[in-house]
Amino acid sequence: MLGLVIPAVLVAVFQGISCQGPPPPFPPNVPEQCRRPPEGVAEKPHECCKIPPFFAETDFEECGFKKLEDESPPKHHGPPDCTKQICMLKKYNLVKEDESIDHDAVAAFVDKWSEANADFKAGMDKAKERCIGKQLPGPPHICEANRIVFCISSTVFSECPKWEESEGCQKLKSHLEECSPHFPK
Repeated sequence: MLGLVIPAVLVAVFQGISCQGPPPPFPPNVPEQCRRPPEGVAEKPHECCKIPPFFAETDFEECGFKKLEDESPPKHHGPPDCTKQICMLKKYNLVKEDESIDHDAVAAFVDKWSEANADFKAGMDKAKERCIGKQLPGPPHICEANRIVFCISSTVFSECPKWEESEGCQKLKSHLEECSPHFPK
């Protein structure tokens, strides 16, 4: 259910950033069209790449996640809650006793996932390089669990080996290919 995690984490990160006032300015070299989502993108962009689930659907339910179609817009502003992500990571022994990320366990977990999902191995290898064992960027009130889940899922998504053929999904793919070089990894 990675499709569930990507949007949930994106919403949480956006919430956390938006409560801090205006976003930082874009670097001067970012083209105008890369400063916003492309027009005419698929209604559900997370469905443009069918990423196999990282975790069991029952575990999502037990940790309090709802399916996207059942999710209502957030009612509060402020730092995003991290308890759901910590719950998921605990279920798979990916955090230490102090609830910090166990980077060695995450690396082993994603290696095992890649073996079972060979089409996504190249994307996961990039995610491993970018996200695991690194100090991830972001506002200080975004917890490490949210940062690493976002980093891995967004990297695997952006490196999708087979995009859906719809016009909206192809526009999103083109936008990512054009704009991602302008943003640091």
